Amino acid sequence: MKIPLLNKLRRTGTQIKLERTHYGIKFYLPEALSEDELLKLLVRIPPSAYKLPEEQGVALDFSGRECSRRLILHMLNSIVWEKGIRVVSWLSGSEESRKLFKAAGLSVTEPPLNLSDAKKPESPETSHEHNHIPALKIVYGSMRSGHKVDTEGDVLVWGHMNPGAEIVAGGSVIVAGKLLGVVHAGGYGRTDVFVWAGQFETPQVRIANKLCFADPKSTTCWRKSVLITLEDGTPVIRENKFLQPRKLEQEGTNI
Repeated sequence: MKIPLLNKLRRTGTQIKLERTHYGIKFYLPEALSEDELLKLLVRIPPSAYKLPEEQGVALDFSGRECSRRLILHMLNSIVWEKGIRVVSWLSGSEESRKLFKAAGLSVTEPPLNLSDAKKPESPETSHEHNHIPALKIVYGSMRSGHKVDTEGDVLVWGHMNPGAEIVAGGSVIVAGKLLGVVHAGGYGRTDVFVWAGQFETPQVRIANKLCFADPKSTTCWRKSVLITLEDGTPVIRENKFLQPRKLEQEGTNI
């Protein structure tokens, strides 16, 4: 389904980034704005921009913003109920914000890809015969702020991934240098994926439908080489030689 107003909204300088997802639309809400300024921007978005198929909805990503109860109530009243928007996820890197969302019964994780509705993956042999194996995406050099890679396959970055850069990969992600941006491996439903970083310095990593956060003050693997995998549904990080696994806490707590 085409959403013609998305490009128009970007051109108006609203500073709200919109991204098409398998469950609808994700709104990346700027942290730099005050709560009143953010509400004004959201109210200005025309209702037609929210029109989605009945089974789809909107995810609100507040990044690291600490949301007040006042902001949440105003958003429910002026945005959700007033405009009739179906918000499927309330995402934030702030522990306090996630606590408020959870206390209100709001979902703090993105809906997983429903593989029963999607095209079932073929066997490796069949996929190879029909050239359906997703290609490896290689980025030569560092990724700057605003640089985004979205692919169904694996991603290899021969350089650093700076703050503001983003990778959404159906497969695994390898960053040879510093990982400071946002990485989502297994972004289209796969769980047999991993994230490897030459130097781990990012507050947020996503593996499949698991959203995990790291605090540089308490994370022992900060600025070290790490391998992050999903084991029995739980994110696990291995430092340096990857011999000592320890679980990552998820959905609102620090690593």
